[in-house]
Amino acid sequence: MARFDPFSPTFDHPLLNSSPDYGSRNGSFVRPIGVGLGGGLDSQLSFRERNKRLRSLEDEKNQLIEDLLYQLENTQNQLDRLQLDNSRESQYSRDAQLRESALQEQLVQVKTIMDRNSYIAVLIDADVVVFTKELLSKGEKGGKEAANNIFTSVSAFAADHLHHLETPKIVVRIYANTKSLSETLTKLKIIERPAALDEFVRGLNSARLLFDFVDAGPRPYATKEKLSEQFKTNLYDCHCHQVLLGCSSDSHYATLLQETLKDCSVLDHITLLEDLPFEKEVAMLKENFKTTKFDNVFRTTKLGLLPTPSKGPLQAVTATLPALSRVESNTTNGTSSGPSTPGMTWATMTAQPAIAASKANTPGATTPTSMKSPEPVVSKAVTKGIDRNRHGQRIDKVDSSIPNHEIQRIKKLKLCNIYYLQDLKILAME
Repeated sequence: MARFDPFSPTFDHPLLNSSPDYGSRNGSFVRPIGVGLGGGLDSQLSFRERNKRLRSLEDEKNQLIEDLLYQLENTQNQLDRLQLDNSRESQYSRDAQLRESALQEQLVQVKTIMDRNSYIAVLIDADVVVFTKELLSKGEKGGKEAANNIFTSVSAFAADHLHHLETPKIVVRIYANTKSLSETLTKLKIIERPAALDEFVRGLNSARLLFDFVDAGPRPYATKEKLSEQFKTNLYDCHCHQVLLGCSSDSHYATLLQETLKDCSVLDHITLLEDLPFEKEVAMLKENFKTTKFDNVFRTTKLGLLPTPSKGPLQAVTATLPALSRVESNTTNGTSSGPSTPGMTWATMTAQPAIAASKANTPGATTPTSMKSPEPVVSKAVTKGIDRNRHGQRIDKVDSSIPNHEIQRIKKLKLCNIYYLQDLKILAME
């Protein structure tokens, strides 16, 4: 193995070829200007390039630091805003929870007050929805019985449909033109005398504290108007949980129900009383409301529409009319074998009072024995069931339950009101 003397002037080590000459003991190491360790100007340029690169890297580093600082400041500002918003939302949430708790307590208190004074309103148009003959004929006792039956029926309805109410009050308002109703009931022989209806009303009003049978008066549509106002008042009363409406199929009530359909929030609070069958106008709206029936309280048919007798409607009508003979036509033939005295007809029957009066005023006319009375002659109704005035003219009375628009329509036709409005058919006389 060869040995090398590191202090020898001729020592040449491959790793120390560029190092200074440490063999020279007396002189210092001198490098020529312009000569690099790499050997020339190229190495010097590379240093500048490297320095330039380092400076650009330093600039990028500084820029990166600036960007990071800017981003940090923005993030810090956003954090501060979010913390402020969070604090505000937390405060609002706490306030909202407190308000909600207070409102819930207030709602429970109001609900308790409403349920404590809750009631069910029963509104009935008694001009059409009429009590049964059995109740009306009992007078005051029948009125009390009718009130108890209504109370029982409404209580059963509340138990089935209003479970949240323990003991709701039952307020009943019955409206009718009592004078006209009593006259109609007397004519139809449902009650013996008009005063029987007053006794019935007295018994109904005295049976329960919140039951009232009110006389709406003779003014047209008074019953419908009063009932409609009571309906609107009770429907939007917070204490009223249900309105039971017993009305006719008149267009007035159909319009009232049609207007109510616009407010869907109250439809569940309305129940229609269906003891009397609905006609077309109200029947079309029936599916939008609940319905119920009161057993053995109200009639199931309208007044005037009596059950068909066994001998037929035509015979029932003609049975009250007098027997009329056929009138022979006037002819010029002298050989006519017609009776010398004409038979009784409607014309002769209605003309008798006028003929008798004219004969009495004729000079020299002989007065029959039956007309020699010093008392004035008063014409009487020739037939039973036909009303006449003092001149002997027939008076056709119209049932108050018949709608006014139907009466006006028939009047324009110039027909007999009794014949057409009450669905009665009289045999045509030849």
